[in-house]
Amino acid sequence: MNREECATLKERVILANTHSFSSFLPDFRVQEEINELPYGGGWHIRLAQQIAKSTDRYDLECWSIEKRLDKEFVINDDDILYRFFPAQCVGSGRINLGEVSWPLLRELRVEVKKQHSLVHLHTAFTWTTVFASIFIKETPILVQCHEDRSLLQLFLETPERKRYNYLASYLLKGFFFERALKKRVDCFLVLNKPTERYFSRLAGAEKVHISTMGIDFSVYRRIDKNRARDDLGLDSSKKYVLCVAAMVERKGLDYLIRSMPPIRERLPDTELLLVGEGYYKKHLQLLAQKLHIQEKIHFIPATDSEPRVPDEKLPLYYNAADVFVLPSLIEGLGVVGIEAMACGTPFIGTNVEGIPSLVEQFEAGVLIPPRDSNAIASAVVKVLENGAPFRVNRERAKTYYDWHNVAKKNIDVYNALFNRYYGGGE
Repeated sequence: MNREECATLKERVILANTHSFSSFLPDFRVQEEINELPYGGGWHIRLAQQIAKSTDRYDLECWSIEKRLDKEFVINDDDILYRFFPAQCVGSGRINLGEVSWPLLRELRVEVKKQHSLVHLHTAFTWTTVFASIFIKETPILVQCHEDRSLLQLFLETPERKRYNYLASYLLKGFFFERALKKRVDCFLVLNKPTERYFSRLAGAEKVHISTMGIDFSVYRRIDKNRARDDLGLDSSKKYVLCVAAMVERKGLDYLIRSMPPIRERLPDTELLLVGEGYYKKHLQLLAQKLHIQEKIHFIPATDSEPRVPDEKLPLYYNAADVFVLPSLIEGLGVVGIEAMACGTPFIGTNVEGIPSLVEQFEAGVLIPPRDSNAIASAVVKVLENGAPFRVNRERAKTYYDWHNVAKKNIDVYNALFNRYYGGGE
C-alpha cells in the first residue's frame, strides 16, 4: 500500500507489551475477558482504554506477548483490538537473556505498511522492543520505560549471589540494546527523574519526557474505615499494616515481614496484610513460619488456587489499613502508593527511584532506606502511635496521576509524532 492509500485510512496506534505476565505470575493464562486479566491486562491496555475515552482520532490496538501461548489469540472489545502473540525464551540454563516474540515482530512489519501507524512499545530493554526499533522503518516509535535503568545500575542493584549469572545478559544489553534504541526511537516516556536523566544522556533530553501510569481518583478515595473493615471481615480493634504488591523478590517484602516482630513487641495488636500474587509467595510464607508470626501475617489470596483480589476491592483494603508500606528495592513508580495515598492511608516507602516522587506530588508520606527492617519497624510504630490525621494534596497529585491527564499527555505525544511523520493532523 502506497503513502496516498495509507492516508485515506484512520491513523492507528499499536501499543505493545514486550514481556510475558507468566514471568512473574506462574499461573497466568490469557482469557477472553480482558478486564479480568491481572492488572487489567497490563499498563498498555489500561492506557489504550483511557485514550479511547478521550479521542476518536486513532484506531487503537493492544498487542501482548506470552511465552505460554503456541498460537495467536485475538479479541475485539469496545472498538479496541487485542492481540496476544507467542514468545520464546532467549538463552538457556544459567544464562537468562530474556524473551522475544518473532510472530509479533513479523506481523508488526506487515501492519505498519497498511496505514499510517505509530508503534508504542512498553519496556525499553527487551528483545522485542529492540528488534522492532531495527526492523520498523518510516514509522514513529515511542517507548514507555517501566523499570528500565542503566545497565551498570541494574548490575549493581542485583543481589551479589545472582549478579554474575546475569553478566552475559548485562554486557550484551549494554553493548547492543542501548545503541539500537538511541538511534531509532523517537521518544522515551519515563517514570521518574533518575530514569529521565539516564535516558537524556543516552538519547538527548529533547526525546525524553516523564509520563506515568494513572489511577481513577473517583474510585480511590477515602471512605469510612469501620465500613471497609466490616466489608472485608477485619477486626475493628486491631492495627493493620498493608502492602499490595506483586510477590517478587525486588519488592522487598522479606524486610517488611522481618519488621513485624519488633513492631508487635511495641504494639501487640498489629497484623500484616499482604495482597498480591507471584513466584516469591512461598518463600515469604516460609519466612513468616520461621519467625513464628504466620498467624499474624495474612496472605491475600491465601493460596494460588484462590481467585486474585479484584481491582475494585482494593480501595476497601487501603481504607481498612492503618498504614501502607511499600518496601521496594527497585521501583520505577509504585502505583500502589498512589492508590493508597489517594485513599488517605498513611504511607511509608523506600527512598528508591520513583517513590520519592509520590511523596513529593502528594506532599505527604515517609521515606526510609531500602533493605532495612529496623527502619520499617521504627517508621510504622511512629505512625501508629502518633495517630494524627494523614493529609495529602489530592489536587496536586491528580495533575500527575489521574488517568485523564496521563492519557492527554500520551495523546499530545502521539499527535506530535503523527504530524512530524505524516503531516496534517488535528
